[in-house]
Amino acid sequence: MGRLLRIALGLFLLAVFGYALLPGVFYAQYPLGRVNAELVTMRAPIEGQIEFSGVRTGEMVRYGQTLAVLRDPPGHDVRLADLQAISASLAERTAVLDRQIAALEPIMQRLHEDSQHFHRAVNNNLSAQIAETESRISGAEANLRLLEAELRRVQPLASADYASRAELDRRRAEAEIGQAELATLRNTLQRLTFEREAAGRGIYLSDSYNNAPYSQQRRDDIELQRLTLQSRRAELEVERLQTLQQIETEQRRRTVVDEATITATVDGILWRRLESDGAMIGTSAPLLQIADCSHIFFEVPRDRRSDETLSIGDATQVEFEQNDRMTTYPARLVGVRGEQDAGNREFAVSMPLAAGQLSWIFSVDFSDNDEGMTCPIGRIGRLRHSDTMLDRLTRRATTLFDR
Repeated sequence: MGRLLRIALGLFLLAVFGYALLPGVFYAQYPLGRVNAELVTMRAPIEGQIEFSGVRTGEMVRYGQTLAVLRDPPGHDVRLADLQAISASLAERTAVLDRQIAALEPIMQRLHEDSQHFHRAVNNNLSAQIAETESRISGAEANLRLLEAELRRVQPLASADYASRAELDRRRAEAEIGQAELATLRNTLQRLTFEREAAGRGIYLSDSYNNAPYSQQRRDDIELQRLTLQSRRAELEVERLQTLQQIETEQRRRTVVDEATITATVDGILWRRLESDGAMIGTSAPLLQIADCSHIFFEVPRDRRSDETLSIGDATQVEFEQNDRMTTYPARLVGVRGEQDAGNREFAVSMPLAAGQLSWIFSVDFSDNDEGMTCPIGRIGRLRHSDTMLDRLTRRATTLFDR
């Protein structure tokens, strides 16, 4: 019992001393903080001229509310104009090739007619030579029969010495010459027949002309040139069709994206406009920022060397003025950031941290409050943290008493 009395006396003296000199032992020194929110940046989905709605900076906006309209002027689409110019150029080049191909047609027709005339002339000439040779062969055969008959009559006379030996030799030589001339004519007939057959296939074998006439050679050259032009035209046509498809795609795109409506993605406050009304805006350019009132948090700067310790998820309360009265809201510690983390996120209210300071970030729960509550961004409040020095002394004393 004496030990308990001594402990009680010691606690009483300590309480009197703390009340006189350390009021913070009995009364919590609530840390001050500021209500804050992250900024949501709205960007341009297309390029065009911006026209803001009548919402002014600092006014509340609701999810889906129209804040601005982007309109892309019809003459502003440089890509569509370029594609149309390319298509016109390809069409003109295709027309030039068509005119060149058309100009070759009469030349090819004339050369074809010349080649046909030459072909008929060669065939007619060879047929005439063949007929003449056949006639000469018939004459040579008749002459040979006559010479051979005379030779047969002379041979018995020469054997009986009624004809001279010279006469016999002359008759024999004439018969041999007749046989040679007949063989020559037959060979000529065979050659002419081969030439006529080759000429029928367009191959000319005479020594007086080439294997193809000049008109045919010229026609082949022009035909090759025409095929080259047609191949180039086909390539241009494919390229032109691809360009037309790109133009159609671009025109469809313009019907969809030549106007875009910028709507609020969260409930919050229109914090600032980043462009002037009527300005030409590029794609993805920042247009305006909204302070997200659906995720209000309370930020409290604290010294790293503070003896107060909190862990992520710890529950507490924050107090600040709302609707002309001080209101307390439940809160929970959701994050801690230092000066090196200041640039990671953009906040509505800038809270620069000094060296050696941390910022406690508490998520504030407004679910049980009035529906008409305004967004309290920027207001100063207090963190009603109950873990004071008196609490710790009380827990220490209770532990000693239990012992």
